[in-house]
Amino acid sequence: MTVSVKVPGACGELVQGVADGIPFLVTCPINMWSTAAASVKEHNEKIALKEKAAHALNMVCERFALDKAEIAVSLTSQLLRSKGMSSSSADIAAVCKAAALLQGKNPTEAQIAKLAAEIEPTDGVFCRGIVKFNHLTGDILEYLGEPPPVKILVFDCGGKVDTVVFNQRGELPQLNEEKEKQVKKAFELVAYGIKYKDAEALGAGTTISAIANQHILYKEDLADVIEIVKKYKGTGINIAHSGTLIGAIFTERENAEVMRGCVEAIRKRCPYTTYLFSTELVSGGFFYGGGKRINSI
Repeated sequence: MTVSVKVPGACGELVQGVADGIPFLVTCPINMWSTAAASVKEHNEKIALKEKAAHALNMVCERFALDKAEIAVSLTSQLLRSKGMSSSSADIAAVCKAAALLQGKNPTEAQIAKLAAEIEPTDGVFCRGIVKFNHLTGDILEYLGEPPPVKILVFDCGGKVDTVVFNQRGELPQLNEEKEKQVKKAFELVAYGIKYKDAEALGAGTTISAIANQHILYKEDLADVIEIVKKYKGTGINIAHSGTLIGAIFTERENAEVMRGCVEAIRKRCPYTTYLFSTELVSGGFFYGGGKRINSI
């Protein structure tokens, strides 16, 4: 028997900051995945998992009284590392869920969120729909709804960012406090955009959050990218607030030729920015390998 569980990665966040003393992000799950396959372990079979995923397997076995000696887990991923795609969060969540399901347990999103946050600052991409999420404590703060149908062109500013080191910066609380007003406005617009499936409001909010984050993690070409995306009828841009990604957001109705034009314009004008791929905003959560959503008990 094998249980295959997949969790979406992210194109950064729709919003991130602090509001009324509580740090939070708004998830931005996309149609790219980490997949964990759990099966009954054969005699002397060796398990090769990355450090964080291996730690997560140990923790979920201890917390839910699973027999680790009987569990073999393999992990595959489409997600880039240290860019802001929530690769570790997706890995950790998928491994925990697959191992537990194999032995008849079904931990909730909230339970896995708390476990993941004990390992490192985490992203709530494993939560259904789009959520407001405390990435430091693992608290699910608010369910915002299912995402509006939008396409995202994903670009990379270059380099890598260690999430743990980023969140340990001593000046980070003060820097977040300085942008709180903008972050609250961004959240209002994004929440409205999700509730009413309004891609224009969503893009306006994500752009505010991206600009407000420039004094925390500067992206060299951001202003030019925003101008070009607007020219090509995009609704806005979003970023990885502790990573290197920029997403250009378009309605699902936008034709491919216009989007290709946007990519070419950014390539020509923005020397520090590389086009990676096109994707879609999707609902977060846990899914079987075949795509069916996994419901928690």
